[in-house]
Amino acid sequence: MNFLPLPQAQILENMARLAYFRDWHPAQLARLAPHARQFVIEKQQPLIRKGAHADALYVVVSGQLRLFIPLTSGGERVVALIGQGESFAESCLVLNEPCPFEVVACKDSHVLSIDALIFRQELQQSPSLTERMLRIVSTRLLTTLRDVETCAQRSSMQRVACFLLQHRPAPDAEVFEIKLSARKLDIAAKLGLTQETFSRMLGMLGKQGLIRVRGSLIQVRDAGQLARINANAADPGQTPLGQ
Repeated sequence: MNFLPLPQAQILENMARLAYFRDWHPAQLARLAPHARQFVIEKQQPLIRKGAHADALYVVVSGQLRLFIPLTSGGERVVALIGQGESFAESCLVLNEPCPFEVVACKDSHVLSIDALIFRQELQQSPSLTERMLRIVSTRLLTTLRDVETCAQRSSMQRVACFLLQHRPAPDAEVFEIKLSARKLDIAAKLGLTQETFSRMLGMLGKQGLIRVRGSLIQVRDAGQLARINANAADPGQTPLGQ
């Protein structure tokens, strides 16, 4: 990684623009800025290895990082795709526990790091910040549980249908659009599928007229039928688990 020699005023300005720091008081940001650094991490470059201790809070300024658990088979289980304004490693930082995951850049990215000790001190002085971080971590936990639910589906088609339905803007919405925020390779890994299987399932849904795929944009045309596919554990002719 390459640290950028940015002046403190520039770092403070960058922090103020990030969603993670949206409700922070300017005085709080001013106390953190002297202990923050911004760096560039290149595509496929690792940032955190499993078993390492997080010595900083990390917030993505631009780009995207992949958080995953390495498997004994040599593969990986993608847990989260972290984009602009999103953070990671808070749990390990607060508990001072080694990270049970690894973090690698999906693309060339700019990342902000804030010294762990200083960040913990700021949390101790501000109950409102502690509450806000609790909401962030809780939301992340619920998202992970929804991903576990998706991967628990028996067929590949059900997993893809469940993934699409998670983006449904309202329970009664039949038609909506999804803008994929990551590569199909990484989305497939989160679903426990190969990229080829993920693309094949999208193609099958497209041929049935349930969706329309245009690059990274997916238009869902019949959410009701997707819900029926998702609920049908004995859906005939679908690809077996993990293929």
